[in-house]
Amino acid sequence: MAVESPKTIDFNYIKSGDFREVSCDGVVGGPTPQGKVWLAFFTERFPLPRIVRHALQETSVEGQLQLDASIPPEQLDGRSGVIRNVEFGVYLTREIAIELRNWLDKQIIDSEPKK
Repeated sequence: MAVESPKTIDFNYIKSGDFREVSCDGVVGGPTPQGKVWLAFFTERFPLPRIVRHALQETSVEGQLQLDASIPPEQLDGRSGVIRNVEFGVYLTREIAIELRNWLDKQIIDSEPKK
């Protein structure tokens, strides 16, 4: 009696201990010398100041001070421009890059508002 081949297979997805979710504001990348496609996903934000000086004022309690909200803080040191924080990079074979493109195309079509 012949054993029948299974008609289906189940894939179980298990998150690794390093699994994380990040926001994506953009991507950079291109082909590698080995013929793969490299993508690096980044988030964007304005830079955090390194030093901010706040004015102080006396409170009704002798010897106690608090921030003086009437005087804006002064940024003494920090970067200018926009920070692009590169979160992670991915290497894809050409075939997987094509599958990803096709999957993204479908997700974009499926996410269009229904009329």
